[in-house]
Amino acid sequence: MDALIIGFGSAGKRHAKILKSNKKIKKIYIKTNQKIKSYNKFIFIKKINKLNPDLIVVANETYKHFSVCKFLEKKFNNKLILCEKPIFDKFHNFEPKKNKFFVAYNFRFHKCLQYIKKKVNLDNVFFVEAETSSYLPLWRKNIDYSKSYSAFESKGGGVLLDLSHEIDYLRWLFKDLKISKIFQKKISNLDIFSNDIALIFGSINKNTLVKIKLTYFNKLPRRHLSICLKDGGQIYLDLLNSEIKLFNKNRKKTLKLEKYSQLKTSKDMYTEIFRKNFKNICSLKQALDLLKQIKYSKKINF
Repeated sequence: MDALIIGFGSAGKRHAKILKSNKKIKKIYIKTNQKIKSYNKFIFIKKINKLNPDLIVVANETYKHFSVCKFLEKKFNNKLILCEKPIFDKFHNFEPKKNKFFVAYNFRFHKCLQYIKKKVNLDNVFFVEAETSSYLPLWRKNIDYSKSYSAFESKGGGVLLDLSHEIDYLRWLFKDLKISKIFQKKISNLDIFSNDIALIFGSINKNTLVKIKLTYFNKLPRRHLSICLKDGGQIYLDLLNSEIKLFNKNRKKTLKLEKYSQLKTSKDMYTEIFRKNFKNICSLKQALDLLKQIKYSKKINF
Protein backbone atom coordinates (compact mmCIF):
# COMPACT_ATOMS: atom_id res chain seq x y z
CA MET A 1 0.00 0.00 0.00
CA ASP A 2 1.05 3.58 -0.66
CA ALA A 3 -0.06 6.46 1.54
CA LEU A 4 -0.41 10.18 0.88
CA ILE A 5 -0.47 12.71 3.74
CA ILE A 6 -1.64 16.25 2.99
CA GLY A 7 -0.19 18.58 5.62
CA PHE A 8 2.80 17.99 7.89
CA GLY A 9 2.06 19.79 11.13
CA SER A 10 1.85 17.94 14.45
CA ALA A 11 -1.03 15.78 13.22
CA GLY A 12 0.61 15.01 9.88
CA LYS A 13 3.85 14.02 11.61
CA ARG A 14 1.96 11.70 13.94
CA HIS A 15 0.21 9.97 11.03
CA ALA A 16 3.52 9.67 9.15
CA LYS A 17 5.28 8.14 12.17
CA ILE A 18 2.57 5.51 12.55
CA LEU A 19 2.38 4.66 8.86
CA LYS A 20 6.17 4.48 8.50
CA SER A 21 6.26 1.75 11.16
CA ASN A 22 3.55 -0.30 9.45
CA LYS A 23 4.81 -3.09 7.19
CA LYS A 24 1.79 -2.79 4.91
CA ILE A 25 2.85 0.71 3.83
CA LYS A 26 5.48 0.71 1.09
CA LYS A 27 5.70 4.42 0.20
CA ILE A 28 4.60 7.60 1.95
CA TYR A 29 4.11 10.84 0.03
CA ILE A 30 3.86 14.15 1.91
CA LYS A 31 2.31 17.34 0.56
CA THR A 32 4.09 20.13 2.46
CA ASN A 33 6.24 23.24 2.08
CA GLN A 34 8.54 22.09 4.88
CA LYS A 35 12.02 20.70 4.32
CA ILE A 36 11.89 16.97 4.95
CA LYS A 37 14.22 14.08 4.08
CA SER A 38 12.53 10.88 5.23
CA TYR A 39 9.57 10.90 2.86
CA ASN A 40 8.65 11.55 -0.76
CA LYS A 41 7.73 15.22 -0.76
CA PHE A 42 5.82 17.44 -3.17
CA ILE A 43 4.61 21.00 -2.83
CA PHE A 44 1.82 21.55 -5.33
CA ILE A 45 -1.50 19.73 -4.91
CA LYS A 46 -1.82 19.20 -8.68
CA LYS A 47 1.06 16.71 -8.55
CA ILE A 48 -1.41 14.34 -6.91
CA ASN A 49 -2.49 13.51 -10.47
CA LYS A 50 0.69 11.44 -10.87
CA LEU A 51 0.07 9.42 -7.70
CA ASN A 52 -2.14 6.44 -6.99
CA PRO A 53 -2.19 6.06 -3.18
CA ASP A 54 -4.35 3.50 -1.43
CA LEU A 55 -4.73 5.62 1.72
CA ILE A 56 -4.99 9.40 1.85
CA VAL A 57 -4.73 11.38 5.10
CA VAL A 58 -6.00 14.98 5.22
CA ALA A 59 -4.03 16.67 8.01
CA ASN A 60 -3.69 20.30 6.95
CA GLU A 61 -5.46 23.27 8.57
CA THR A 62 -9.13 22.66 9.37
CA TYR A 63 -10.44 25.48 7.18
CA LYS A 64 -8.83 23.83 4.13
CA HIS A 65 -10.39 20.39 4.69
CA PHE A 66 -13.57 20.98 2.69
CA SER A 67 -11.82 22.14 -0.49
CA VAL A 68 -9.24 19.34 -0.23
CA CYS A 69 -11.89 16.65 0.32
CA LYS A 70 -13.87 17.90 -2.68
CA PHE A 71 -10.67 17.84 -4.76
CA LEU A 72 -9.85 14.27 -3.68
CA GLU A 73 -13.38 13.08 -4.40
CA LYS A 74 -13.11 14.51 -7.90
CA LYS A 75 -9.64 13.08 -8.65
CA PHE A 76 -9.81 9.58 -7.16
CA ASN A 77 -11.94 6.45 -7.07
CA ASN A 78 -12.18 3.72 -4.43
CA LYS A 79 -9.71 5.33 -2.01
CA LEU A 80 -9.82 5.26 1.77
CA ILE A 81 -9.56 8.87 2.94
CA LEU A 82 -8.97 9.67 6.61
CA CYS A 83 -9.50 13.30 7.59
CA GLU A 84 -8.22 14.83 10.80
CA LYS A 85 -10.90 16.09 13.17
CA PRO A 86 -13.01 18.09 12.88
CA ILE A 87 -13.97 17.11 9.35
CA PHE A 88 -14.62 20.77 8.38
CA ASP A 89 -14.54 24.19 10.04
CA LYS A 90 -18.35 24.34 9.70
CA PHE A 91 -21.15 22.16 8.44
CA HIS A 92 -21.19 21.50 4.68
CA ASN A 93 -23.38 19.18 2.70
CA PHE A 94 -20.81 16.71 1.42
CA GLU A 95 -21.99 13.42 -0.08
CA PRO A 96 -19.09 11.65 -1.82
CA LYS A 97 -19.95 8.69 -4.05
CA LYS A 98 -16.56 7.52 -5.27
CA ASN A 99 -14.41 7.22 -2.14
CA LYS A 100 -14.80 6.22 1.51
CA PHE A 101 -14.21 9.03 4.02
CA PHE A 102 -13.57 8.60 7.75
CA VAL A 103 -12.57 11.05 10.50
CA ALA A 104 -9.70 10.62 12.99
CA TYR A 105 -11.54 10.90 16.29
CA ASN A 106 -8.96 8.58 17.84
CA PHE A 107 -10.13 9.29 21.41
CA ARG A 108 -12.72 6.55 20.87
CA PHE A 109 -9.79 4.17 21.32
CA HIS A 110 -8.95 5.36 24.82
CA LYS A 111 -8.84 2.21 26.96
CA CYS A 112 -11.11 3.69 29.65
CA LEU A 113 -13.80 4.71 27.18
CA GLN A 114 -13.60 1.34 25.44
CA TYR A 115 -14.00 -0.39 28.81
CA ILE A 116 -17.09 1.66 29.63
CA LYS A 117 -18.52 1.04 26.16
CA LYS A 118 -18.10 -2.75 26.44
CA LYS A 119 -18.51 -3.55 30.13
CA VAL A 120 -20.92 -1.04 31.68
CA ASN A 121 -24.67 -0.77 31.13
CA LEU A 122 -25.18 2.90 30.37
CA ASP A 123 -28.98 2.77 30.29
CA ASN A 124 -30.97 4.89 32.74
CA VAL A 125 -28.40 7.68 33.04
CA PHE A 126 -29.59 10.94 34.63
CA PHE A 127 -26.45 13.11 34.48
CA VAL A 128 -23.27 13.15 32.38
CA GLU A 129 -20.44 15.67 32.74
CA ALA A 130 -17.29 15.84 30.63
CA GLU A 131 -14.38 18.26 30.76
CA THR A 132 -11.15 18.85 28.92
CA SER A 133 -9.04 21.75 30.09
CA SER A 134 -5.50 22.50 28.97
CA TYR A 135 -3.12 25.34 28.13
CA LEU A 136 -2.92 26.19 24.43
CA PRO A 137 0.63 27.68 24.52
CA LEU A 138 1.97 24.26 25.58
CA TRP A 139 0.22 22.25 22.88
CA ARG A 140 2.80 22.37 20.10
CA LYS A 141 6.54 22.48 20.66
CA ASN A 142 8.53 25.20 18.88
CA ILE A 143 5.35 26.76 17.47
CA ASP A 144 4.00 30.19 18.44
CA TYR A 145 0.47 29.35 19.62
CA SER A 146 -0.77 32.83 18.62
CA LYS A 147 0.03 32.03 14.99
CA SER A 148 -1.42 28.52 14.94
CA TYR A 149 -4.79 27.82 13.37
CA SER A 150 -6.19 27.27 16.89
CA ALA A 151 -5.82 31.00 17.53
CA PHE A 152 -8.13 32.01 14.69
CA GLU A 153 -11.82 31.23 14.46
CA SER A 154 -11.63 31.93 10.72
CA LYS A 155 -9.23 28.97 10.37
CA GLY A 156 -11.34 26.53 12.35
CA GLY A 157 -9.77 27.34 15.72
CA GLY A 158 -11.52 27.75 19.04
CA VAL A 159 -12.30 25.17 21.70
CA LEU A 160 -15.63 24.11 20.23
CA LEU A 161 -14.04 22.47 17.18
CA ASP A 162 -10.46 22.02 18.40
CA LEU A 163 -11.61 20.05 21.45
CA SER A 164 -14.55 18.30 19.82
CA HIS A 165 -13.26 14.87 20.90
CA GLU A 166 -15.52 15.20 23.95
CA ILE A 167 -18.63 15.76 21.85
CA ASP A 168 -17.70 12.87 19.57
CA TYR A 169 -16.95 10.26 22.22
CA LEU A 170 -20.13 11.13 24.15
CA ARG A 171 -22.16 10.73 20.95
CA TRP A 172 -20.35 7.40 20.46
CA LEU A 173 -21.23 6.25 24.00
CA PHE A 174 -24.76 7.69 23.96
CA LYS A 175 -26.38 7.45 20.55
CA ASP A 176 -29.26 9.79 21.44
CA LEU A 177 -27.17 12.72 22.68
CA LYS A 178 -28.52 16.04 21.42
CA ILE A 179 -26.85 19.42 21.95
CA SER A 180 -29.24 22.27 22.80
CA LYS A 181 -27.22 25.27 24.06
CA ILE A 182 -23.61 26.41 23.79
CA PHE A 183 -22.17 29.22 25.90
CA GLN A 184 -18.88 30.39 24.39
CA LYS A 185 -16.49 33.31 24.70
CA LYS A 186 -12.88 34.46 24.75
CA ILE A 187 -12.27 35.34 28.41
CA SER A 188 -8.55 34.81 29.12
CA ASN A 189 -5.50 36.92 28.27
CA LEU A 190 -4.31 34.46 25.61
CA ASP A 191 -3.20 36.20 22.41
CA ILE A 192 -5.83 34.58 20.20
CA PHE A 193 -8.89 35.51 18.12
CA SER A 194 -10.98 32.47 18.94
CA ASN A 195 -13.15 31.38 21.86
CA ASP A 196 -11.15 29.88 24.73
CA ILE A 197 -14.09 28.48 26.70
CA ALA A 198 -17.27 26.66 25.78
CA LEU A 199 -19.95 25.28 28.07
CA ILE A 200 -22.16 22.88 26.16
CA PHE A 201 -25.51 21.63 27.40
CA GLY A 202 -27.52 18.80 25.94
CA SER A 203 -29.60 15.78 26.75
CA ILE A 204 -29.92 12.05 26.19
CA ASN A 205 -33.46 10.83 25.43
CA LYS A 206 -34.70 14.30 26.48
CA ASN A 207 -34.54 13.52 30.22
CA THR A 208 -30.81 13.21 30.94
CA LEU A 209 -28.72 16.35 31.41
CA VAL A 210 -25.33 16.50 29.69
CA LYS A 211 -22.73 19.20 30.39
CA ILE A 212 -19.41 19.58 28.57
CA LYS A 213 -16.70 22.09 29.52
CA LEU A 214 -13.88 22.95 27.12
CA THR A 215 -11.05 25.42 27.81
CA TYR A 216 -7.72 26.57 26.34
CA PHE A 217 -6.36 28.42 29.40
CA ASN A 218 -5.94 25.92 32.27
CA LYS A 219 -2.29 25.27 33.18
CA LEU A 220 -3.29 22.18 35.17
CA PRO A 221 -4.57 19.78 32.50
CA ARG A 222 -7.81 17.90 33.19
CA ARG A 223 -9.77 15.37 31.16
CA HIS A 224 -12.61 13.93 33.18
CA LEU A 225 -15.90 12.16 32.57
CA SER A 226 -18.55 11.41 35.20
CA ILE A 227 -21.72 9.39 34.66
CA CYS A 228 -24.53 9.14 37.23
CA LEU A 229 -27.03 6.27 36.94
CA LYS A 230 -30.59 6.15 38.23
CA ASP A 231 -29.90 2.93 40.17
CA GLY A 232 -27.40 4.81 42.35
CA GLY A 233 -24.31 3.73 40.44
CA GLN A 234 -21.72 6.32 39.47
CA ILE A 235 -18.69 6.21 37.19
CA TYR A 236 -15.74 8.61 37.29
CA LEU A 237 -13.04 8.54 34.63
CA ASP A 238 -9.71 10.36 34.85
CA LEU A 239 -8.82 10.10 31.17
CA LEU A 240 -5.33 11.60 31.41
CA ASN A 241 -4.29 9.07 34.06
CA SER A 242 -6.43 6.22 32.67
CA GLU A 243 -8.23 5.58 35.93
CA ILE A 244 -11.85 4.50 36.43
CA LYS A 245 -13.74 4.63 39.73
CA LEU A 246 -16.95 2.57 39.78
CA PHE A 247 -19.50 3.06 42.56
CA ASN A 248 -22.23 0.43 42.87
CA LYS A 249 -24.47 0.55 45.95
CA ASN A 250 -21.98 0.78 48.84
CA ARG A 251 -19.03 -0.67 46.96
CA LYS A 252 -16.23 1.13 45.19
CA LYS A 253 -13.93 -0.35 42.57
CA THR A 254 -10.90 1.36 41.06
CA LEU A 255 -9.36 0.30 37.75
CA LYS A 256 -6.03 1.49 36.39
CA LEU A 257 -5.71 0.86 32.66
CA GLU A 258 -3.03 1.44 30.03
CA LYS A 259 -1.86 5.04 30.14
CA TYR A 260 -3.36 7.26 27.47
CA SER A 261 -1.25 8.67 24.67
CA GLN A 262 -2.41 10.31 21.48
CA LEU A 263 0.07 8.21 19.51
CA LYS A 264 -1.16 4.91 20.99
CA THR A 265 -4.86 5.61 20.40
CA SER A 266 -4.04 6.67 16.83
CA LYS A 267 -2.13 3.41 16.32
CA ASP A 268 -5.08 1.43 17.62
CA MET A 269 -7.35 3.31 15.23
CA TYR A 270 -5.08 2.42 12.30
CA THR A 271 -4.98 -1.23 13.39
CA GLU A 272 -8.75 -1.38 12.96
CA ILE A 273 -8.61 0.50 9.65
CA PHE A 274 -6.10 -1.98 8.20
CA ARG A 275 -8.29 -4.83 9.42
CA LYS A 276 -11.19 -3.15 7.59
CA ASN A 277 -13.10 -3.08 10.86
CA PHE A 278 -14.72 0.36 10.81
CA LYS A 279 -17.21 -0.22 13.64
CA ASN A 280 -15.50 2.23 16.00
CA ILE A 281 -14.04 4.57 13.38
CA CYS A 282 -15.89 7.88 13.06
CA SER A 283 -17.82 7.85 9.80
CA LEU A 284 -18.30 10.87 7.56
CA LYS A 285 -21.98 10.93 8.47
CA GLN A 286 -21.23 10.95 12.21
CA ALA A 287 -18.69 13.76 11.80
CA LEU A 288 -21.11 15.84 9.72
CA ASP A 289 -23.93 15.20 12.20
CA LEU A 290 -21.67 16.55 14.97
CA LEU A 291 -21.13 19.77 13.01
CA LYS A 292 -24.83 19.97 12.20
CA GLN A 293 -25.70 19.77 15.91
CA ILE A 294 -23.24 22.56 16.64
CA LYS A 295 -24.66 24.64 13.80
CA TYR A 296 -28.29 24.38 14.89
CA SER A 297 -27.80 24.62 18.66
CA LYS A 298 -28.52 27.90 20.41
CA LYS A 299 -25.30 29.94 20.77
CA ILE A 300 -24.93 32.32 23.71
CA ASN A 301 -21.99 34.70 24.05
CA PHE A 302 -22.08 35.32 27.80
